[in-house]
Amino acid sequence: MQIKKEEACGRLYLAYQYSAGVLRRQNPRERAARRRITSEAKEKINQMNRKTGLMKLLAANFRSGRDLFIYLGWAHEPSEREDAQALKSFHRRLRRLYEKADKPYKYILVTETHARDGSPARLHHHLILRGISGRDRRMIQAAWPHGDVDVRSLRELTDNFEDTCRYLLKERKPKGRRAYSTSSNLKRPPEPLRRRASERADLALPPGVKLVREYKNDIVCGRYQIMMGKIVDEAAFAVYWERAQRDRRRVMEATHWARYAREKARGGGPYLARNGV
Repeated sequence: MQIKKEEACGRLYLAYQYSAGVLRRQNPRERAARRRITSEAKEKINQMNRKTGLMKLLAANFRSGRDLFIYLGWAHEPSEREDAQALKSFHRRLRRLYEKADKPYKYILVTETHARDGSPARLHHHLILRGISGRDRRMIQAAWPHGDVDVRSLRELTDNFEDTCRYLLKERKPKGRRAYSTSSNLKRPPEPLRRRASERADLALPPGVKLVREYKNDIVCGRYQIMMGKIVDEAAFAVYWERAQRDRRRVMEATHWARYAREKARGGGPYLARNGV
């Protein structure tokens, strides 16, 4: 059996499929190799999640050409308290302007203390912000009088803003510190669609999706496959996604009634107790 998970967020499509459990007639060496494959798949997915988590937020909330990529610098090295107060004032002033324009104030903020090559640098911020008008640059410069301000149009130079996310996450943060912060009104990625697949089934690219990247490992004892894609035909993909969700609901209902029938035949059990039967 394999575990299959699919996610669709904006135009970003992600799919993961990997071996789970052990198979009958496998000897101890084969079972150990299968567990290694499962662990390798989970580790690869966890490594990707740092980047794809940010990619999903961008895909769901921001648009190339409409929104902004901003640099906020300091003319001197600020204290942590001074920087926090400056950011609070910056957000308050811009939020007021957005409210007047009747636009949502949405942002993703990354704070850095190192340059691209890893050498120490003066504290600065990168901000992805929803654009509202041709006066964006003047508004933002007025709201940040503490140093350099660079305002550019957000561009999707690579599929799903992957290059932008890689750049924003280039600096490793100390343990316990978040890689980025966001406004509370961002649209959150929907729950992934989880299903089971047969042991030798391959991941297939859905209709309307262009493959961007793929990782796989396939040995006799187990396998995993990871796909990242971009939705290029929304209508074709919507038909596939609706059918996949419908199939998932049908399987869940069948599983529910099968467990119900088994425990009912035995005269009771934890599943019946949890469901108040």
